[in-house]
Amino acid sequence: MKDVRTAPVPSAVRQGPGLRAVRQGPGLRAGRRGPALRTVRVAPAPALALAAAAVLGALGTGCSADPAPKPDAKPHPTPPAATASACPEPGVLIKGSRVDAAMGLRSMAVRMTNCGKRPFKVNGYPHLRVLDDKREPLKVRAVKGAQAASDIKDPGPRPLTLRPGEAAETILVWRNTVTDVSRGINNGAFLEVAPAEGQPVQHVRELIDVGTTGKVEMTAWKQPATVPVAPAGTGAG
Repeated sequence: MKDVRTAPVPSAVRQGPGLRAVRQGPGLRAGRRGPALRTVRVAPAPALALAAAAVLGALGTGCSADPAPKPDAKPHPTPPAATASACPEPGVLIKGSRVDAAMGLRSMAVRMTNCGKRPFKVNGYPHLRVLDDKREPLKVRAVKGAQAASDIKDPGPRPLTLRPGEAAETILVWRNTVTDVSRGINNGAFLEVAPAEGQPVQHVRELIDVGTTGKVEMTAWKQPATVPVAPAGTGAG
């Protein structure tokens, strides 16, 4: 039986940045002896961590699922809000003018313009109601005729045909008189106007301060008054 000698435990270990030296003892076989120094390079811990992360990343790339689709960056356009018709039924547009006030007497012209494409016929007085700020009717009477103002004449009912673009007007007259506070003061915020009774109505926003009188007078529809044009060369200067 051959004599076998085991190698002794390494006698010295040298370490340094990135290097580790191990001095080995005699060889396993007897008679073969000689110091041997083997240098082994050991990568620093941060480098090992980066290398491991790179390997795991490469493996993960091949096994990962398809990336989720990116949302569309362009916002979808919002549909425009519905707007009122520029030419309401029955083909006329009703608007109020500035209120003239003097010594408690009020007057205002309400103009009706044919905004359609066909002639529009009207005859007589408009439908008129005074509304509050919630557009509820007030106890205010609409009286035919203009008795409160001596300088406003009511032509009375007469047939009118408005071609497209032409207009007619009614003059409203009321007094801002308060005689009995206990009866309450009715101040309107809107006028409900239609070309005639039974036709579609339109709302005109205006303060109608009738006090305690409880009434508004009106003329029949008529051709608007025209402002005379001065001949050329007669202006001031």
